[in-house]
Amino acid sequence: MPARSARAKPAGPDHVPCMELTEGEARYLLALRDLNRTGAPPSQAAVARKVGVSHPTALEMIRRLRALDLVAGDALTLTANGTSAALVLTSRRHAARVLAHEVLGLDDEQADAEADALATSLSPVLARRLVAWRTRRDSGEA
Repeated sequence: MPARSARAKPAGPDHVPCMELTEGEARYLLALRDLNRTGAPPSQAAVARKVGVSHPTALEMIRRLRALDLVAGDALTLTANGTSAALVLTSRRHAARVLAHEVLGLDDEQADAEADALATSLSPVLARRLVAWRTRRDSGEA
């Protein structure tokens, strides 16, 4: 099955303009965000290790993310668009972790693994509702 490219989603009643990413693209953005938090841009090898793929596979995805203007051309850092998308994914991941750990009772390691998987695979509607649920819960409204 060919990979779909990132593109603007059509308007709908529950739609907020956002970039549509494949699960793979989303996984790499989260990995790059996590790795860049240490300060220096990561190496391609570090990205490959974090995502669990070979170096050539990582290079191919990095090229795709650069073509989508999500990763800078000169270093493995996120562009403004990449940072924006990664922040959305991070919010989803945090909400999924709260659900998995505090509501479903998974231990920390399981909750982290499930949150990583959910953050990159949720539909936009479900992702927005999960984040809204976590926000209400954190503010004491839920």
